[in-house]
Amino acid sequence: MCFEKRKCQVRRMEMQAEQRIGFGYEGVPSFCRTPLCCNLEELETDVAIAGICIDTGTTYRSGTRFGPKAIREASMIYSMGYLPQLGFFDVEQQTYLLSGVRMVDCGDIPTIPTLLTETMDIITQSIREVRARGAMPVILGGDHSISFPIVRAFDDLELHLVQFDTHLDLMDDVFGIRHSHANPMKRISELKNVTGLTHIGIRGLQNPPDWSERTLHPKSSVYTAAQVHANGVEAIAAQIPSCDNLYISIDIDSLDPSVAPGTGTPEFGGLSYLQLRQFLMACAKKGRLAGFDLVEVNPLYDPTGRTAQVAARLILDLLGAAWPERPPL
Repeated sequence: MCFEKRKCQVRRMEMQAEQRIGFGYEGVPSFCRTPLCCNLEELETDVAIAGICIDTGTTYRSGTRFGPKAIREASMIYSMGYLPQLGFFDVEQQTYLLSGVRMVDCGDIPTIPTLLTETMDIITQSIREVRARGAMPVILGGDHSISFPIVRAFDDLELHLVQFDTHLDLMDDVFGIRHSHANPMKRISELKNVTGLTHIGIRGLQNPPDWSERTLHPKSSVYTAAQVHANGVEAIAAQIPSCDNLYISIDIDSLDPSVAPGTGTPEFGGLSYLQLRQFLMACAKKGRLAGFDLVEVNPLYDPTGRTAQVAARLILDLLGAAWPERPPL
């Protein structure tokens, strides 16, 4: 084959590669193969996805620092069905999700593994920069301690927070430690802009009876997993108050370990994927979604990768449900 002919063939292959979407296992694993934007000063998007690779706040099985990478890699399976202008086609709802919504992956927020307080300051500042660019932050954890510095960055907005978790995360301290994955909701409840908290999916043997008396926000509601199973999602979701601005924190251990085994503190009797999805769709109608996080995915205990995949799917479910209901800033 002559050189010129070979060069034309190579260029044709390059053009085909540029035009096609690609397989789910190819390329840089950004979330759903969305464009990368690691310089926040250049951020122009509707949704800014970022990871926080930290498990310094973990008190039991570490490994959630690998969660953002696992979620991104799992999300690649959905990239084959993603068209930026049309979004994702949901065959069950017979509609496109996220049509025309701009999404970028901002990479990971810098952390200092041994210095949690300093890392929290970096997180808060980074989220403020994302918000200043008009983007909604979507955060991949990482352990649950990251929720406090994220919510702290919304100090200009009154927020109602909905937490899906097996634990209340309301301990004032753990052996003197005030920032860990056992107390983000306690720290959040102390923020003046947080008007109330709704806790859903609570269960298990790690929620001492006096927590609610000592640490609950005055305008808080707690719904156990057993109440969800007995009364149904619709009845519980109806109790979530309507609000101007809503923040959602999803701890993956709110799901039953048969669905999501890859987490540090699993507890049996949790929510199903469909129940949590239904809750998220209901939350989208309660108020403008200001942002959300999904935390505690631990790939070291996720041999099949299904925890990371259900996490990726839930992120798309919530974005798809919330965006049509989300007025601009």
